[in-house]
Formats: sequence, structure tokens, C-alpha cells
Amino acid sequence: MNEVKVYAPASIGNIGPGFDVLGMAINGFGDIVIARKREEGIKIRQIIGDSNIPIEYDKNTAGIAAAEVLKKLGIDNGVELILHKNVPVAGGLGSSAASAVAAGYAVNLLYGNKLSKEELIMPVTSAEFCVSGAFFTDNTASSMLGGVVVSRSYEPLEVIKIGSIDKLIIVIAVPDFQLETRKSRSVIPEKIQLKNFISNMANSCSIVAAVKNQDIALFGRSVDDVIIEPARAQLIPGFYDVKKAALENDAYGCSIAGAGPSVFAITDDIEKAKQIGSGMQKAFERNNISSKISISKQDETGARKID
Repeated sequence: MNEVKVYAPASIGNIGPGFDVLGMAINGFGDIVIARKREEGIKIRQIIGDSNIPIEYDKNTAGIAAAEVLKKLGIDNGVELILHKNVPVAGGLGSSAASAVAAGYAVNLLYGNKLSKEELIMPVTSAEFCVSGAFFTDNTASSMLGGVVVSRSYEPLEVIKIGSIDKLIIVIAVPDFQLETRKSRSVIPEKIQLKNFISNMANSCSIVAAVKNQDIALFGRSVDDVIIEPARAQLIPGFYDVKKAALENDAYGCSIAGAGPSVFAITDDIEKAKQIGSGMQKAFERNNISSKISISKQDETGARKID
């Protein structure tokens, strides 16, 4: 095998209350990497879809992930990458993680598929760290494994795939501006009240229970975040109007997608999903922000080879 093509889905980190712990892969958005063997070195030959991403391999999560996986495999040869960028950059949907996962998974396949998906999480997350400035696996693990994941421990790394809810529908409003993860993390409070910690912990546990019990209404109620969401809301013009619009249109729950600025809502009815999306979009418009609406579902598979 001298060439391979890989798809890695977008993801929503935190899923509301599970900061740096919970993540879920979603369909509708995803990055594609074509990887080819070369004698030595790493080269990103082309980026399709976003001209603002660095093409230098050591400044791009796809290139960094490729280097990390080659190192882990003990391979002296190199790789050439073509990156099709379909996940909105700095949108809160795991853009840098999707690139890293697609590239890392592709390189592993290209050189014998010696590492499991679980073993690939660490090197691709190291690439994510170079961009975000923080080490967290909620996006990379969910994009790699698919479904809803729990990052139980980082030292040693332990990630648990919980599964997915077949009939769960995710409405995503993607506003027309970027919010870098570094900036979004800078507003997180250093101290929190015990009652808020208890609330987020209870809701995080309830999300896991909801997936296991296939309970969409519980899942929606549990995306409530009383710690990080209020801090980040100030960075998203009209956020509370958007959330109110989603809930008034019968969404089960609504919160910030990852680091933002995208906002997601939960339902189980496609007609309601359209109404929720329309309401969220109009709420952003009232705050002079244009947005695109995507109606998605959870991606159970994660990274995979495609034709």
C-alpha cells in the first residue's frame, strides 16, 4: 500500500458539563487526508478548503500527528499529505483534532496498521496540544473512536467509549466568526463554587447514563453547564438569545459546542430540528451575526478508510 484515504469526523467536546472529559463524534462535518509514502520527511502538498491553515507540516496538526505516529512506529520513511479541510476552523467542532486524527490514522494504515485506535489517541492528541496549548482528548478520542467517549485519566491515558444514541438529533448553529481555543480557555474561572461542581458532575454522569439507556430527553437535560458556559458566553454575541430560541422551540437542551462559538441543541424529531435551527439562526441574526445551521447525528464509527 503506497496511498490511503482517511476520513475523521468532527466532534463536540465537553458535551456541555463534561469539560475536557466528555466528547462525541458527529456526522455532517469531517476532514479527509490522503497520505502517500515518501522516502523521508513529511510534506503537506496541498490543503483544500481553507487557505488560512499553515501548510508547513510542523505548524499543522495533520503534519505534527503524522510525525508523532511515524515516531511511535519507529519508521524512518516519510509521508506526503493532502488535506481536505471540511470542519470549520476555530468553530468549536474539533477542527484541529479531525485533521490530526485523519492524518495519524492514515499514516498508521500506510505503514502496516500496527497500532490500535486507542494507541493512536496519544500521538494525535500531542499534535492537538501544539495548537491549543492544552492537553485534552475529548475531541481527538471521540473523532478517533466514534460515539460518546469519556476521558477518565491522562496519566496513564484511559479513554472509554460509551456508545451512541441512534435517534438523537443534534442541531448546530455555526456563527460566521472564529474563536480560538486558547482564547476560549483563557476565560475559564480558576475557582468554582461547590454547588456548581456538583451540578456539572451530576449532569456529566447523567449523560453517560442517557447513552447507556438510550434516553434522548435525559441526554438533552444533562447538557446543562453552569461553570464553563457562563464564562464563555461573553465571547459569543447573542449566545443566551440563541439558547433561549432553541429551548422555546422544544429542544431538550442546548449549550456551547466545545470551545465555541458554535452552539448545539438536542432533539429527537426532524421537524422540530428544523424549527430549532431556524430559531437559533434568527437569534444570531438579531445580534448581527450570520450563521449556518447543520442538522447532524452522532457518528458511531470514528476514523475510517474511505475510497
